[in-house]
Amino acid sequence: MIPAKIEDVFIQITTNISGVILNIDAGKFAISEFRLNQSIFDVCPFLEGTLEALEENTSFLLEGMVVNADNQEFNVDLELFNTSKVVTVLIHNRTNVYKYVDQLNQNRNDIFFVKRELAEKNIELDRLRKIADKANEEKSRFLAMMSHEIRNPLNVILGYSEMISNESINDNVKEYANLLSLSGKNLKVIVNDILDLSRIEAGKLDLVNSELNVHEVAKNAIDNYRFQNKNNKITLALEVDENIPKVLIGDDVRVNQILSNLLSNALKFTEKGVISLKLNIDSEEENQVLLNFLIEDSGRGMTAEQASKIFNEYQQNNKDDNRVYGGAGLGLSIVKKLLLAMNGEISVKSKLNSGTLFKVKIPFSKPKQNQQSQNQNPEKFTDINLVGKRILVADDDVLNQSIVSHILKSENVVLTLVKDGFEALQLLKNNIFDIVLLDIHMPNITGEQLVQMSNEFASDNSKIPFLALTANTTEEDVLRYKSIGFKDVIGKPYTAKQLKEQVYKALN
Repeated sequence: MIPAKIEDVFIQITTNISGVILNIDAGKFAISEFRLNQSIFDVCPFLEGTLEALEENTSFLLEGMVVNADNQEFNVDLELFNTSKVVTVLIHNRTNVYKYVDQLNQNRNDIFFVKRELAEKNIELDRLRKIADKANEEKSRFLAMMSHEIRNPLNVILGYSEMISNESINDNVKEYANLLSLSGKNLKVIVNDILDLSRIEAGKLDLVNSELNVHEVAKNAIDNYRFQNKNNKITLALEVDENIPKVLIGDDVRVNQILSNLLSNALKFTEKGVISLKLNIDSEEENQVLLNFLIEDSGRGMTAEQASKIFNEYQQNNKDDNRVYGGAGLGLSIVKKLLLAMNGEISVKSKLNSGTLFKVKIPFSKPKQNQQSQNQNPEKFTDINLVGKRILVADDDVLNQSIVSHILKSENVVLTLVKDGFEALQLLKNNIFDIVLLDIHMPNITGEQLVQMSNEFASDNSKIPFLALTANTTEEDVLRYKSIGFKDVIGKPYTAKQLKEQVYKALN
């Protein structure tokens, strides 16, 4: 007995060679369309000519045919078997199967088109990425160029301001020189902030993991602003937990940059009272310690809405802040980005007209016992003596020459000034020097080209230190300059103290 569900999906019919139906053997599929003694061709016209051509005792299969029954179309497969006198026709209803196959084929086609569309989108995205990368490279190149172009005149402004301040002048002129110097330093901060932000966004910010003493970093930051602070109504206070390890592993330059930004901010917006920096341990493990840096002031404070936006780029809470206090509103944005790079965090609490508290958390690694430095204190020069040193300076900017000359001649050096690399090369072939200072961008022969021509120098000059005078002071630039032969880099703008210290350090 054949189950009813199976009977509904097939029918087996016996016909003669001419297609006349002799018997309905089994099944009920489209049974109303097939009648005894009628032609099977009425329902299956595609069988005309096929039955007569069948080989005897051989099965023949027809797939994907269509029949009409009860005003519907059905997809069927047929199996034909010819004996000597009759033909057995087995018809299978495959409508659902073919429907699924069609759907699968459609899905496959859809997937093909989706894959093609994705491939096209990926090609477009790759094109756009290359455009964006090129734009970022152009932006970095532009910023580097602008940095150089701004820092050169800035070096002149700060250099001459310092020179004027050291002259015997009346109080009014001294005040004007100090204001000029202050504005120049503010411009330097803005330039540095823009470059730092660009490096962070481009993912080119490299953190240095070296030994540092956070006690000293904090003390130096406070001392620096204590020296700069001319408002005797403000007290700067430092409190450091003595349980903090003396030596940790981290980036002291970036930690100092973070503290300097926050202390500078506090000084800007505090007219009187106390600005404090407190350091304590948040948590400590065997190989790591998490430190809290708390910077609190008694200044004008902020509303909750202002505090929520304080870390946005170019944010100034009052529209007059840029004009009155200077800056581009990038400092706190850079602080937050630096802390993210250092796996740290920052939060702020503030009350209008009462003050502000910034809380910074920074993780530091602990040095291994056998890795602790023998000399934990940075090199300091208290007694610089350059008397009689033979120094060659090549710089195509007359004003920069004048500043270097003023600084070094005060140390009683034997100074030679030239305006380009070609003149410097001629002197290096025929005269002996103790040290050479080269501007990077010079006509005829650049500083980079000259330092790599040591085989043309007099033999004694091939071993002396060369220092680069340049506004290009990114870590990549400094490493590149050192790799081609420079001993060190003096970044523009520089102070008299910085220039003398760098020269003394290179000579010793």
